[in-house]
Amino acid sequence: MIIFGSRASNLGSVTITNTQCSYCENTGTQNIVQYGRYFHVFWIPVFPIGRKTFSECTHCKRTISKKDFGVELMHVFNEKKDKIKRPLWHWIGLLLFGLLVIWIAVVSKIS
Repeated sequence: MIIFGSRASNLGSVTITNTQCSYCENTGTQNIVQYGRYFHVFWIPVFPIGRKTFSECTHCKRTISKKDFGVELMHVFNEKKDKIKRPLWHWIGLLLFGLLVIWIAVVSKIS
């Protein structure tokens, strides 16, 4: 029995200081948060399959999906999105599989 599926992990967040929440109208209370989804086998991440980005107000806890970002929020996100990187461990299963294939190839050449 092989257990597989997908999971998500927090890739990071960026605090936005100069935008206003569209719901509670507080300034400087928004964070842009990004989650990364990955495919796993036996809970070992194999490869990434997508990202989910949204803005969250720390005051009223309202979240806004990336597709609903306003012009100002999208501009700030495009400036700061380089600070959020996907971790290397999202690819660890693919790396282990590649090493296994190489090891089998080397062992079969020696024998």
